[in-house]
Amino acid sequence: MNLKLLLRSALCLTLIIIGARIQIPLPYFDYYTLQFTFVLLTAVLLPIRYAVSVMAAYIILGLIGVPVFAAGGGLGYILRPSFGYLIGFLATIAAISTIYNHKPLKARKYFFLLNLLGIVITYLFGLGYKAAIINIYLNQALPLWTIITGAFAFDIPADAIMIALLSMVEPRIVKAISLNTSLSKTHIQAHS
Repeated sequence: MNLKLLLRSALCLTLIIIGARIQIPLPYFDYYTLQFTFVLLTAVLLPIRYAVSVMAAYIILGLIGVPVFAAGGGLGYILRPSFGYLIGFLATIAAISTIYNHKPLKARKYFFLLNLLGIVITYLFGLGYKAAIINIYLNQALPLWTIITGAFAFDIPADAIMIALLSMVEPRIVKAISLNTSLSKTHIQAHS
């Protein structure tokens, strides 16, 4: 196990937890969190095994009752319409981390496309799960189209703005992390 990657994983997990607690009110909606921002960042800062482990640990912590999710925690969270987004985050991290670690380009456009892929994956899981919970578990007849329309009204535009902003700073964050890792290796080799 690599100590630097474990520490970076712990930092990413902490940021995802904090991101879930930073809640920005939206009109006609509950709130928007910064959680997805840190999910996307985790995917490019860690190798796939570590990135997926961070998201899995987050979900497990929440399900065992630690209040790390945006609305608390506990096993009952599985029955919330929003739980599908957490599953989507796991799939998003796996996909983006795999792509980025196989082809680590540094252009802002590349990060934007990766983050856009993250939105697509997350919303496929999130909206599908939401429709299933509302229509099957809660037994409310709500067409998928209505659920999708609601997401396009507030959620997706907010996420689109977020990924545009994130894509501008991601190359610098990744470069700083890479430079820090390179300097540490040089420092260790010089003192060996």
